[in-house]
This record gives sequence, structure tokens and C-alpha cells, in this order.
Amino acid sequence: PVATLAIFQSIDVHPTLYMLVFGESVLNDAVSIVMCDSVINFDDSTSTAWAITLGVGSFFVKFTVSSLVGVIFALALAIILKYVHLNKVPSLEFCTVGLFAYGPYFLADGLNYSGIMAILASGIVMSHYAHFNLSPVTQITVQQTFRHSPFLAESMVFAYLGMAIFSFSHSFKPAFVIWTLILCLVGRAINIFPISVIVNKFREHQIDFKKQFVMW
Repeated sequence: PVATLAIFQSIDVHPTLYMLVFGESVLNDAVSIVMCDSVINFDDSTSTAWAITLGVGSFFVKFTVSSLVGVIFALALAIILKYVHLNKVPSLEFCTVGLFAYGPYFLADGLNYSGIMAILASGIVMSHYAHFNLSPVTQITVQQTFRHSPFLAESMVFAYLGMAIFSFSHSFKPAFVIWTLILCLVGRAINIFPISVIVNKFREHQIDFKKQFVMW
């Protein structure tokens, strides 16, 4: 939800709430794509129990290998930035960051693993190890570029969908829309509130009900 996160930044919400929404959205997308790929590869000739076992195994293999690809790229970038001194040429430094940021996606996707999971792991590790090896100029450039690029991409997707909706004939069913909203809210409630209670037992900074409600 790039638009939601942009609104959160503009109204200066609590950092904990921002990170919870950001982390949940990114991880949900990554896990959903990996699970979808695993389900698509099911073979109808296998038994249900064996298919589920294969699906779970395939999910964890894709999750692990994709994350490992991202971590390797991120650590390699951190080492390069630390010892090669690319900060003398900010444009080259920025291009190197861009290549290593999107490299895990293309490699993992080309190997039939999850590109989104690879780029997620890469981003997490880069923010801890590679970012502080950048020059101050490139740090600002990278932050602003990676912050505005997804917002622009999402705006283009929404604009395309908004214009394309008039190109198709639609069958509007109010009951379907209402039940979809209700089931989404129920599913979110089952997901958010019980997990927050469990997580609060291990957190120093508690997720209060107000934050849980906003996440819901």
C-alpha cells in the first residue's frame, strides 16, 4: 500500500504503526506470491496429502533460496561499497546500488524462485549494512529515488486500471461486493487481533488497540 504509507508519512503517524503496516504488506505480498506459485505447480494425479506436503516443502524451499539470493547480493554490495570507494563518483555509486538492488529479483525469477522474496531480503540487509557505506549524497539520492519510484508506479497502475475498466462489460452484483467486504474484514480481524495479542507477550513496545484497529 504505497499510497497508504505516503499518507502515513505526511500525517506523521507513530513509527511503530508505520513499520507494522509496511512490514505486513510487503511480507504478505511475498508470501502470497510464493504460495500461489507452489499451488499452481500442483499435479492433479497426486493424492491430496502428498500434494499438500509437496506444496509446503516447495514453499519453504522457494522462501529460503530466494531470501538467500537476496542476502548474498546485499552483502556483496556492502563489501564493494566499503572497499572499492565508489563514493568518489556518486553517479557510478548510485548505478551500482540500483543494479544490486534489482539483480536478486531477476536472478531469483530466472531460476524459478520468488523474485519479490529475494528483493525483500536484499532490501532488509542493504538497509543495515550497505546503506551506511554510501556517501551522503548517494544516500539522499537512493532514498528519494526508491521512495518516489513505487509511488509513481502504483499511480500509473491505478490510472491504467481506471481507464481500462470502461473497455469491458461488467456484471454488477451488490451481494457479491457486500459479502466480499464483510469476509475481508472478518479475515483481517481474525488475522490482526489474535496475532497482536500473541506478539505483545514478546514485545517491549506493545501494539495497543488503536494501532491494531488502524491495521485492521
